[in-house]
Amino acid sequence: MNALDSPIAQLYVLIEWTIRLVALFIVPLRRPPAAATAWLLLLFFLPIVGLVMYLLVGRPRISRDRAEKVAHLTHTLRPITERLAQAEPQGSGNLPARFAAVDQMVRRWRQFPLFDGNRIGLIDSMDAFAAELVREIDAARDHVHLTFYIAAIDRATRPVFDAMERAAARGVIVRLIVDDFGSKENMRDLRRLTRRGIAVGRAFPRSKLPRKSARFDLRNHRKLVVIDGQLGYAGSMNLVRPEFRRGQSYEDLMLRIEGPVVLELQAIFAGDWYLETGLLLDTGQYFPAPVTTGHESCVGLPSGPEYPEPLLQRLLLGLLHAATERVEIVTPYFVPDESTLDALKAAARRGVHCELILPESLDHPLVQLAQESYFDELLEADVIIRRHPTRLLHSKITLCDGQLSLVGSANLDVRSSLINAEFGLLCYSSETAARLADQIEAYRRICPSLTRDQWGERGRGRILAQNLARLTSPLL
Repeated sequence: MNALDSPIAQLYVLIEWTIRLVALFIVPLRRPPAAATAWLLLLFFLPIVGLVMYLLVGRPRISRDRAEKVAHLTHTLRPITERLAQAEPQGSGNLPARFAAVDQMVRRWRQFPLFDGNRIGLIDSMDAFAAELVREIDAARDHVHLTFYIAAIDRATRPVFDAMERAAARGVIVRLIVDDFGSKENMRDLRRLTRRGIAVGRAFPRSKLPRKSARFDLRNHRKLVVIDGQLGYAGSMNLVRPEFRRGQSYEDLMLRIEGPVVLELQAIFAGDWYLETGLLLDTGQYFPAPVTTGHESCVGLPSGPEYPEPLLQRLLLGLLHAATERVEIVTPYFVPDESTLDALKAAARRGVHCELILPESLDHPLVQLAQESYFDELLEADVIIRRHPTRLLHSKITLCDGQLSLVGSANLDVRSSLINAEFGLLCYSSETAARLADQIEAYRRICPSLTRDQWGERGRGRILAQNLARLTSPLL
């Protein structure tokens, strides 16, 4: 008897081929070719397993409740964006001609204007960040808004939460958004903050209700603080002690931001708060008249499921194509798409000093293997690779020709480009670039460069694992 003579076997084969054929029509839609190819291969070779994975993480699907809010978000936030568009001082940029395409890309995006008159500072440790937050929250007069992917009440952050409670007790409005997955282990303690007058919003909350269910791995990965609409913080630092994961110690960077561009951080928080709570923060108390504090021109660049274009990814491509002298990239997770990889190698081959500074050890083994699979061709193209030997370097910095700088929460991978809610601040002045160059130099002194001879000594088993992991790169 043939195995396919069984009705169950015939049904199984029919289901598998139905999955394969339907996948040809659905998977390639609005998806990068590499990602579509990876999904199609998985669905063709393992149709049932592939279908389950695709339904779980293959589509950037948000809940129906959230989709309805996102559909109305542009209209809802229009009073805020129009107020920002009319605010002064608007930025001029004064960039060299070779950056004209990058500047045009940012301006045509039109979500937020380029603002002059800002002042940018750097904070490179949790202790310094916590101490400054305590001081500024204690001085807050009207409101304190915070968004963090991971927040926890621990030895490093307890003074910050104590300051938040003191602020709420004296009548200051305190709102905190935390990612429901990133902060899941601490959610019970965080939700108790509501008893102390602190409003807590959960980003992308998990739910079994059909209207509220969504792709389970959507994340709000932003790290933002706004105080009284005049002072802000943004970068890669979570509100948690650097050693919160066993065996890892995180190295991070935050920007202290003063000036008109803080209103853009406020608009992003207002959008997130509306999506999570349905309440719109659009009154004048949250968007005061902008005050000039320095000489930096910059613009806030959010991305995520509510924004249709992967602007941060396209901006990086623009910087790589525009560079004539040097490009320095600091990121923990480097799993680039094909266009970014080609642009980086092309820049190095035309004589641009291209340097990657990464951690030697990551907290996700599969991502580490996928990241390492690119090292051979990068080293061959004369891209310099440095790796931090002891800490998980979690800062995200792109510095182009000592002029343009991009700092924020986004990693250099598909997840940050297309799935996570992220934020980056693009700064135009050479003064901010010089401070970031000093920070990169501090990393450089700790991080030895990787040579082609050293890399060639890894074992065949490691090479095989890296090559297999690379096949998953479009899905990571």
